Amino acid sequence: MGQPKVRGPTLGIEGARGEAPQDLEKERILSCSPLAQLASPSRRALLDLGRIERLARRQRIGQQGAPPRHLVVLGAGRVKVERVVEGRVVPLGHRGPGDLVGESALAGATAASESATVLDEGEGLVVPLPGLARLIAADAALRQALAAALVARKLEIEARLGSLLLCTVEARLLEFLRAAAARWGRPHASGQLVSAPFTHADIALLIGSTRETVTLLLGKLKRAGLISFDRRRIVIRDGAHLAARAAAT
Repeated sequence: MGQPKVRGPTLGIEGARGEAPQDLEKERILSCSPLAQLASPSRRALLDLGRIERLARRQRIGQQGAPPRHLVVLGAGRVKVERVVEGRVVPLGHRGPGDLVGESALAGATAASESATVLDEGEGLVVPLPGLARLIAADAALRQALAAALVARKLEIEARLGSLLLCTVEARLLEFLRAAAARWGRPHASGQLVSAPFTHADIALLIGSTRETVTLLLGKLKRAGLISFDRRRIVIRDGAHLAARAAAT
């Protein structure tokens, strides 16, 4: 397999859907994001600046060390965010529908602090940074909404760090399953399907463990009747029991 293509979103879908459907899609994506409560005229200005683009699998929409070009609000799909530190890859998480990608550039950095690669194809609201910078400078409501989104991301990272330092591997796995069901959950005959195809190796990287340990713990949860598998995707069979077990672990 080759290396992921390093490029930003470039494939617009205006011609395929027309202006009116695209406006509706912009609204849908923004309404599921941390900027959902942004009111007009700030909301209208942001939507007019952005465009809907398809995100292809393995497409790199941000490159650590390269000049950032855009903020992406994901509408569908999954993006892996990671940073290389002293030659080692540090996983920063997987972003899904409603999440921001590239928000670290809002602080004015001239180089991206992490890389972002599309794992599952989807689409996003792509906002070019030069235009966004001008909007931020002139719009206090937009500044406040973006600042709140950045604080929320900071708190999420701190919570993850606390989990890595203080919680057992099983507790971290249970929390991962809870969060994955909340983000990528779909109704399933046996409960709730985590539609994103996380591998055991993916999960191990995200919770600071090993693939072998994750496999053993998932098997334990399966035998307890809390999860099952459907075409290599995880099914949460008993979300309430899973949450109770996480609280007690």
